[in-house]
Amino acid sequence: MPEYFEIFDARKPPKQYVDDKLRQIIKEMFEVRAELERNMTRGELISFDKVLSRYLQHERLMPKLKAAVESDYAMLH
Repeated sequence: MPEYFEIFDARKPPKQYVDDKLRQIIKEMFEVRAELERNMTRGELISFDKVLSRYLQHERLMPKLKAAVESDYAMLH
């Protein structure tokens, strides 16, 4: 039996929960990039990566993280 379950487990440490949420958000961003890179040229990819790097900054990630946590909270209630 696992130490805790992935979703909605009260035993999961808060730091681990937030880290998992953040990893999920970043993973989704890179999945979109992987999907788009098939049809892009090298120059377009460089431009896209510059834009993506802006979205991976703290001030852009925090609202997404907060929304994901609030969404989970709303599902519980």
